[in-house]
Amino acid sequence: MKRINKYSTLGILFFPVLLSAVCRETTTYEITTGSKTGTYFQIGKNLAQYVAPDACIDLKAINSNGSLDNVYKLISPKYPKLKFAIVQNDVLQELKRRASQGEEKSKKLVNSLRVIKPLYNEEIHILTRKDTSIKNFGDLKGKKIFIGKPKSGTAMTSLLLYKELFGEKLKNYVTGTAEKNDKKGDFFKRTLMQLSHKKIDAIIQVAGQPVGNLTKYVAKGSEQIIQLLPYDEKNSNHNPISSYYTADIHEKNYHWINEDIPTLTTKAFLVTYNYKNRGTTSKLKKFVQSLNQKLPILQANSSKADSTPHPKWKQVPNECNPPLPGGWLYHPVVNEVCGSTVVPEPRPTPISVCTADDKILGLCK
Repeated sequence: MKRINKYSTLGILFFPVLLSAVCRETTTYEITTGSKTGTYFQIGKNLAQYVAPDACIDLKAINSNGSLDNVYKLISPKYPKLKFAIVQNDVLQELKRRASQGEEKSKKLVNSLRVIKPLYNEEIHILTRKDTSIKNFGDLKGKKIFIGKPKSGTAMTSLLLYKELFGEKLKNYVTGTAEKNDKKGDFFKRTLMQLSHKKIDAIIQVAGQPVGNLTKYVAKGSEQIIQLLPYDEKNSNHNPISSYYTADIHEKNYHWINEDIPTLTTKAFLVTYNYKNRGTTSKLKKFVQSLNQKLPILQANSSKADSTPHPKWKQVPNECNPPLPGGWLYHPVVNEVCGSTVVPEPRPTPISVCTADDKILGLCK
């Protein structure tokens, strides 16, 4: 007999009522996330639907190239309604390292950013073909690697991770951007086609599992052609890792793998600008209060279904303002609520020939 979560029915039927607030006026804000098929975008939509209304905020989730792009947008005067961003921890730490070395642009970014909430772990997914000599992270040295979109968190994580693994800069990499008439999944499918045709050796994607690209756009039977690369901390082909944490990519999250895959993770943070204006900080304070109030409900109702909060809400700490790594600071409104604590390469030429491997991967008929 299937067990029914006592919160699920209540959440589906009464969530909107619980979240409705009496608002004399509603302010429109934006949150910059990631690609529309990624976890960031889904988390942004969840915040807009379940948290923002009680703060009298009409929150719009906008897609972006990812973490670094989000940071630049957040401090830019071109986006006056943009008040929130989701950013990877290793991106924040790299900005802080550069600032400590005197880089003025990074200093400005570091001084401008404040944390609202630590969120969840983002697993490093690395796809390779099964018929290559690449069997774990240590075999990536010198390989041609697709690292996502320029200014994305995945791109920076890829560069930082490679340097930590092998003690040298990643030079043999490829980036890409979406095309004007792309539909959902087209960008990822083009990249997967590159892997299928051996134009690249690996694809790196850093996102909280389950990742939409890897569930919706990878066909049944793809395990015959591709694999998720495992991380082996005892492998002698790479240096010890200190900036990332070990975790598993779970078999239950992807229909085309049949066992848990060990990997590394970084953490996602919900951040904002260091606002001091009374009107803005008042809204931020209400948002923080609503987030802490609704977090247990988000966790109880989370599932892989698009109509529910994302499963990653279960990893978000219940503690109001847990200690932050690397000297990062919360926005003052968080401590008021919680109490005090301490260059891209050219785009590869499109492939038109449909091979047998492409058919198995679901890339063509």
